[in-house]
Amino acid sequence: MTEQQITRMKKRIPTLLATLIGSALYSQQGMAADLASQCMLGIPSYNRPLVQDDGNSQPVTIQADHAKGDYPDNAVFTGNVDVQQGNSRLQSDEVQLHQKLVEGQTDPVRTVDALGNVHYDDNQVILKGPKAWSNLNTKDTNVWDGNYQMVGRQGRGTADLMKQRGDNRYTILENGTFTSCLPGSNTWSVVGSEVIQDRQEEVAEIWNARFKLGPVPVFYSPYLQLPIGDKRRSGFLIPSAKYSTNSGIEFALPYYWNIAPNFDATITPHYIDKRGGIQWQNEFRYLTQAGTGLMEFDYLPSDDEYKNEPGVAPGEKDRRWLFYWNHSGVMDQVWRFNVDYTKVSDSRYFNDFSSPYGNSTDGYATQKFSVGYANQNFDATLSAKQFQVFANQLGTFTSSYRAEPQLDVNFYQNDVGPFDTRIYGQAVKFTNVNDNMPDATRLHLEPVINLPVSNGWASLNTEAKLMMTHYQQGNLDEYKQKINANSTLENTVNRTLPQFKMDGKLIFDRDMDSVAGWTQTLEPRAQYLYVPYRNQSAINNYDSSLLQSDYSGLFRDRTYGGLDRIASANQVTTGLTSRVYDDASVERFNVSAGQIYYFTQSRTGDDNINWEKDKKTGSMVWAGDTYWRMTDRWGLRGGVQYDARLGSVANGSGAIEYRRDADRMAQLTYRYASPEYIQATLPAVYSTADQYREGISQVGMVASWPIVDRWSVVGAYYYDTNARQSADSMFAVQYSSCCYAIRVGVERKINGWENNMSKYDNVIGFNIELRGLSSNYGLGIPQMLRTNILPYQSSM
Repeated sequence: MTEQQITRMKKRIPTLLATLIGSALYSQQGMAADLASQCMLGIPSYNRPLVQDDGNSQPVTIQADHAKGDYPDNAVFTGNVDVQQGNSRLQSDEVQLHQKLVEGQTDPVRTVDALGNVHYDDNQVILKGPKAWSNLNTKDTNVWDGNYQMVGRQGRGTADLMKQRGDNRYTILENGTFTSCLPGSNTWSVVGSEVIQDRQEEVAEIWNARFKLGPVPVFYSPYLQLPIGDKRRSGFLIPSAKYSTNSGIEFALPYYWNIAPNFDATITPHYIDKRGGIQWQNEFRYLTQAGTGLMEFDYLPSDDEYKNEPGVAPGEKDRRWLFYWNHSGVMDQVWRFNVDYTKVSDSRYFNDFSSPYGNSTDGYATQKFSVGYANQNFDATLSAKQFQVFANQLGTFTSSYRAEPQLDVNFYQNDVGPFDTRIYGQAVKFTNVNDNMPDATRLHLEPVINLPVSNGWASLNTEAKLMMTHYQQGNLDEYKQKINANSTLENTVNRTLPQFKMDGKLIFDRDMDSVAGWTQTLEPRAQYLYVPYRNQSAINNYDSSLLQSDYSGLFRDRTYGGLDRIASANQVTTGLTSRVYDDASVERFNVSAGQIYYFTQSRTGDDNINWEKDKKTGSMVWAGDTYWRMTDRWGLRGGVQYDARLGSVANGSGAIEYRRDADRMAQLTYRYASPEYIQATLPAVYSTADQYREGISQVGMVASWPIVDRWSVVGAYYYDTNARQSADSMFAVQYSSCCYAIRVGVERKINGWENNMSKYDNVIGFNIELRGLSSNYGLGIPQMLRTNILPYQSSM
């Protein structure tokens, strides 16, 4: 793709998206009917009473214009012959009935030969041809030189010989064809020397298979399986292809392996042109008594692009791989097991490869294991957590702490008189990926007593706790010598902090005079919090960061997450919420606003926290949130936070959305985070990186709409107003029919940072899906919405 083509694509995507949003808002013309219903219009259904097979020989009735025979051995019926037995029916111009008593059997073997305009049908299949044979005892049936149509679902074809076997479980075709396209359309078909359709297992097995597009053969396989239902079956899945400036032409052909009812795997050879080889993507899913989980291992033996980059040793680091494991489970109702582990071969992996298990914007991969025990009054969790930091993307010194291991314990004892009590304890060992950084053992004990009082319209919660923490810090000499010569960290630190909190809420409601049946509430809330000051400059920061102060966050008792920074507090938080409910008790509107008033400065003694130097008091933090469901189709949501300690609006977001149904929606969003807020909340390795220095200010548009019958489009465009450039843009279109769907999409997304500029990847994707093999007739809109780097999230 040339630079000129890329520029034209960048200019056209906002225009196409604006056109799409316009049509979404003003077009009320939907599809004539649901696609699944349309497809079933051409499918025959079984309309006779269903007869249950009790295992006994079922009676046979024969109707015809004329009959003659040599009773009881033979009979010939001619003219509009109609033979019925159970759910089976055979019609033809002539039927010859033969009965023969086999030695050792009490019932004779009854067979029929049918000639001329043969029509056989039951509740599973319809067979048509010039000649047929049927065994009335076993219900085995043959039809020569005819065609078939499945009943109640898509699937039809022709064959030299069609056989019904296994009490109508199997349809066996010799030199047969199969397609899920409706009659009159042969867009695709599979031809085989033998085709066996197993309706119980919902699969078609094809030998010497030739896959055709129209009349043209495009693929051959000595053996092929096709699903003909929703049951899980081993076999190849639908391939996908795309082109990107980052990797060139890509082609993936997944193979699904149904190992057992509780185990399956998907193995995908993924050809990547520019990288000179095949990446093997291996996904394994399991369900056991210990829980459910997914494991993924992707491996590219040699990457031609990556090994040519500076600093990569030949024959060593050009192997690219990813390992992902997610597990969640409960045993015996008390044991909990969780794994969230991602590790990649190098820091540029998510820049070069698209993966659902990480992206280039995170800057790190999480690796966490935990096992827990819980009963009514006690729980304990033992965990290990670390991060793989992608340092060279950020171009700065790398520092990331590991908690290996960490033990968290809670003991609850409620209803101790009027009080509820709890004791929280933690023991953790911190180490750093950088050998020059401090390490530590941290022990924490936190008894809590709580007095809750409430009725139907008011509540008051009074709480007192004592926070006792012990630190044993090591490697301080190395840290002072190589990192920070002015460090004030100490080997042993003990910190004790009491905390007192009183939180009160009121709820008033009234019937709205203007709208019958609607109710409005007014919910004032006030909280007083006191924590004395303790100088914590002798403690390194291992796991604390500033917490977001949205409206709910105003009423937290902590300014920072973790335990290393517990800010002093002598403050009152006040807030007011109003809600409106309609006559069906659905919340139609809410608005909340609140503030924190500091009587004394909130501080920790950490000189690295800039606002502690200003010694500010008064109204310091403001936050507001709102939600308005204007109609059943229109919704608005937004929030903003102002922090006087940062001297700016800290962050904010807003979204307005029109949603007619699951496939028809349009959304306009905006999100903002100030540079000061990013520096306060993210570790320095991220917050000082060039791409975050100006903060975040992005406006986005997302829309999806079925524009005409069977056509659907999705567009997304995100623009960075600080950098004056697009952050991500995507446009995709899908055509869906009864026997196939085609999706084509283009995307331009940021996937790195190079020479103080965003690095883009331009992608063109193509997918084709065979329809009618299962009950999925979706328009592909949810899948298209998930493809871009900033996935759509509903605000309704």
